Amino acid sequence: MSNITPQIIAENGHFIVLFKPQGVSVHNQTPSLLEFVKEQKKPEHFVNRLDFETSGLVVIALNENLHEPLQNSLHKGIKKYRALLRGALPIEVGEKVIWNWPISDKAEGRRNPQGDKQNLEPSDTEVTLVRKNKYFSEVEIILKTGRQHQIRKHSALAKHPIVGDNRYNDDKYNLKIADMYQETRMQLEAESLDFQFKNEKYNFKCHTLDLDKYFSNLT
Repeated sequence: MSNITPQIIAENGHFIVLFKPQGVSVHNQTPSLLEFVKEQKKPEHFVNRLDFETSGLVVIALNENLHEPLQNSLHKGIKKYRALLRGALPIEVGEKVIWNWPISDKAEGRRNPQGDKQNLEPSDTEVTLVRKNKYFSEVEIILKTGRQHQIRKHSALAKHPIVGDNRYNDDKYNLKIADMYQETRMQLEAESLDFQFKNEKYNFKCHTLDLDKYFSNLT
């Protein structure tokens, strides 16, 4: 469980933007954003969702009629993530690569992250390398499609799973890294949303990943 609590980042006449910490569910487990918004007496019309293990930005529509239009706006906008991957990506800093393995829209596991052949759907993930060493790669990621666990699955299929991912990375590796760096979380955050709604442009950001320690004194 995270020791960081949910926060309201912004609120206007159409929607609320929340920060969801790692280790907090949107609505399926305790603690949850649903519990938080009920305590705050806010609406419960979640426009997007994040995995329990992922931190980042979540949007809530102020009423049910705004829910679908906001979903469409987020779909047309830019959802940017930041992640720490295992190992050195075979690209240069600033270079982009598109991961386009078809994957299922279901939760899978490390033995078959892609999913069964009959369930595969087109999936595109744009990855930009921020920095790397022999052991880790920090990347910015833009989702072009929105399959369940898409970033986590594509990272595993690229042979560079997300550090701390207990579903798609190796347990022994995660335990070793957690012991070395005293951090157990999955290193993935939905850090920015860019979208247009009712002729207004919006940009929201958060940044809670502490990745510098993974690059200090390592070459």
